[in-house]
Amino acid sequence: MASQSKAQESPGRRRLEERKQLIMEIYNTLRSADIAGIEFEGPEIAVYIRNPKFIVDNEGVVKDLARKLRKRIVVRTHPKSRKSVEYTIKFIRENVPPDVGIVDIQFDDVLGEVRVIAEKPGKLMGRGKVFRNLVLAETGWRLEVYRKPLLQSGLLDSVLRHLQRHAEERRRALRDIGERIFRDTLIGTRHVRVVGLGSFGEVGRSAILVDTGESKVLLDAGLSPSGYGPDSYPYYWSPEFRVDELDAVVISHAHLDHVGTLPLLFKYGFRGPVYATPPTRDIMIIVLRDLINLMRRAQGEPPFEPRDVEKALTRLIPVNYNTVTDVAPDIKMTFVNAGHILGSSMVHLHIGQGLYNILYTADFKFYRIKNDRSTRLLPPAEYSFQRVEALIMEATYGSKETQPRAEAEEELVNLVNKVYKRGGKLLIPVMAVGRGQEILVVLNEALRSGKIPEVPIYVDGMVYEVTAVYTNYPELLVKPIRDRILKQGENPFEGPTTVYVTDHQKRDEAMYSDKPAIILSTSGMMNGGPIVEYFKYMAGDPRNALAFVSYQAPGTLGRRLQNGEREIELEVDGEIRRIRVNMDIVSIEGFTGHSTRGELLSFLRRLQPKPRNIVLNHGEPSAIAALAHTVKTGWSKLGFESPPIIEAPENLEGVRLYPRNLKMKLALQHS
Repeated sequence: MASQSKAQESPGRRRLEERKQLIMEIYNTLRSADIAGIEFEGPEIAVYIRNPKFIVDNEGVVKDLARKLRKRIVVRTHPKSRKSVEYTIKFIRENVPPDVGIVDIQFDDVLGEVRVIAEKPGKLMGRGKVFRNLVLAETGWRLEVYRKPLLQSGLLDSVLRHLQRHAEERRRALRDIGERIFRDTLIGTRHVRVVGLGSFGEVGRSAILVDTGESKVLLDAGLSPSGYGPDSYPYYWSPEFRVDELDAVVISHAHLDHVGTLPLLFKYGFRGPVYATPPTRDIMIIVLRDLINLMRRAQGEPPFEPRDVEKALTRLIPVNYNTVTDVAPDIKMTFVNAGHILGSSMVHLHIGQGLYNILYTADFKFYRIKNDRSTRLLPPAEYSFQRVEALIMEATYGSKETQPRAEAEEELVNLVNKVYKRGGKLLIPVMAVGRGQEILVVLNEALRSGKIPEVPIYVDGMVYEVTAVYTNYPELLVKPIRDRILKQGENPFEGPTTVYVTDHQKRDEAMYSDKPAIILSTSGMMNGGPIVEYFKYMAGDPRNALAFVSYQAPGTLGRRLQNGEREIELEVDGEIRRIRVNMDIVSIEGFTGHSTRGELLSFLRRLQPKPRNIVLNHGEPSAIAALAHTVKTGWSKLGFESPPIIEAPENLEGVRLYPRNLKMKLALQHS
C-alpha cells in the first residue's frame, strides 16, 4: 500500500517535500553561519547570514552543498550585517595600492556586492582572494573588480544607475520569480512541444514557444527587419500564447530580430523573468531605447514606451555561459557561446528531470576547418553537449556558400582604395552590434599596415555605445583582441582617423565635406537610422559607393538596392521624392556573423551527441529546403547513425517532440 500511495502522490506534493528537504539540508550544513533567512530569489537559493567570516572560511562547503543539491546557492550577508557605504568606501581606498587608479565604487544592495572600477585592476586581482576576503570579512560586502572601459558610455552608465535605483523592486521581483520557479507543480512534464511564433520560413521576428504541459518558456522576442508595424511582430495573438502563462523569456542575443518586441510583452502584462548573458543585457537596453526613437521618426507613436524597456531591465536575470539555471519547475537552461556577436548564446534546455533535451542554436557562427579565421572578434560556437534529443537550428545561409573571410577583407580594402582614388565616399551600412565592430577592426588594421590611406572613418548611430560594451567584456573576445585591451591598453576598434559622430556638426562634416571618407552607420538593412540620411545625399554621386557587409532581409531598403533598384522613393524635407542611384552598390558577404552553408554542415558533422530531431528555422524557404535536402540525403556523411527526423514548420505550426509516433513520422519522411 505504501508503494501504491507513493506512486499516486501528486507532482505538487513531491515538489513541496523536496523544497522542505532543501531548506533543512541548507540549515543543517550551514548552521555555524548564523543564518538570518533563506529566500528563493529567481533561479538561486539565497542564504542570508549574520557572520560574513563564514563565507571566507567555508567557500568549499557552499560549493559542495550546491553540487549535492544541484541548485544554485548563493550566500550573502544580511543587509543589517553590512557596514555602511561610507565606511566601506573608506576601507577600500585605505587598503588598495595607490597606483590602482580607482575610478568609481558602486554598490548593489540586492546582490550585496561592491564593485570597484579601476584603471589597473590587475593590482587588485593579483592579490587573489586575499583582498576580496579582507573586504568581505570587514564590511560584509562581496568585492567585484572591473577594468575601466576604454570607451565611456552614458547609456551603459544609465543601466547601472537604473539597477541601483530600483534595488528594492528588483529584490521583490526576484522573490516572486523564485516562488514561481520552485512552486508546487500541478501535473508535471506531460509533453515537449514547440510552436513557431516567428522566424519559421523567414528571417526575423524570432519567437519560439516551448510548452511542456507544466511550463511555458519563450525563446526570443524579435521584430521583423522589414518594418515596425504589427505585421513585423511575432504571432503573439496565437490562441496558444498568453503572456500571463509564460514562466520565462530567454533572449539568445541582442539583435532586434531576436529582442525587438520584448518591451511589448511587458506592456501587455508579462511580469516574469527575462534571462540573458550580461553583455546581451547591456547591449539589449541600448538598442531597445534606440528602437523607440527610430519608431517615433518612422511612424509616430511607438507601440511601447521607455518604461516598458525599464520593466524588462528590472526583471532581467543575467546568466553567464555554462551556468545551469532553473527557469521553470521542470526546465533547466544553460547558455553556451554562439560566436555570433558579443554575448550571443545557444540555449540548451534540460526538461523534466532528464526526460528531454533541446538545443536552440539561434544565430551562430561556426567554422569549416578548425582554427579557420571566420571572425576577428569571437571564438566559434560550442558543439559538445551531454545530451541533445532535438536541435532547433538556423538556416540563414542554408542554400549557398559565401566567400572566405580573407577574400572579403581583401575586397573591402580594394574597394576603399578604388573609391578614395576617384575622390568619393564609401558608405557602409552596419548593424550597431557585431558587424560594426568587425568592420572597425578590419579597417583600422588595414590603415595601420598601410593597405589603405589615412582616410577619415566616421562612425555614426549606436555603433559607439555598443563598442563601449565590447571593450567592457574583453574576456569574451579572442586572445589577440583580448590581449590588446588587457595587456597593451589599446582600443582595437579605433585608430588615428576614427571620428565618432556625436552631433549634427560631425554628421554634416561627414556628409558634406568634399574629401574622401569612409562612413559606418546604422541600420544595417537601411530600414531607418542615420544611414538613410547619408544615402539620400550620396546616392546620386557616381564617385561614391555603398557596400553591404551583412544579410539584407526581404522588404528592406537594403534588399531592394541589392536586387538592382536604382530609383528609390524616400521622404526628403517632408516630401516624397524619387532618388536616382548612381553610386556603386557592392555586396561583400564574407563578413556575415551567421554560419555559412559549409559551416552549418560542419557544425552538424561535429555536433555531439547527434540529435534525433532537427527543426530548421531562421531562413528563407529556399535556404531551409536546400539545407533539409542535404541533411536528408547525406546524413551518414554527417556522422548520424540513422536518418534524423527533419522538420521545417511554418509560423503558427507546432511540433510535438515528445512523446511522438516515431514509426508514423519516419514512414512519412521516407515515403
